[in-house]
Amino acid sequence: MKKVYGLMVQAGDANEMLWDRGVWETEEAAKEYLQSEMRNINGIWVTELKVNDSIPEAAEPEAEEMILCDLCGIKYNPADVNVTDFEDAVCINCEPEYLTQENML
Repeated sequence: MKKVYGLMVQAGDANEMLWDRGVWETEEAAKEYLQSEMRNINGIWVTELKVNDSIPEAAEPEAEEMILCDLCGIKYNPADVNVTDFEDAVCINCEPEYLTQENML
């Protein structure tokens, strides 16, 4: 088990973690964030959380190669570029315009 620290707030009858604020490895870092970023908000405190850390080291996402859109010239994540349906690599932002141009030909 790994110990991390998060921010808690009382929501009705139960305590709830503020997940969108993140977690910290030390209690001091969490308290420092609370004092610097949320000092004007009452009812929030730092608490220890135990996490089942089944991966011994931090999982690193695979670095995906960015793909250049042939129409706008901007590099995009491969999931946002259509390279299978068209002759050119077309991003999701340019796809409607590309389809209109193809239909006019």
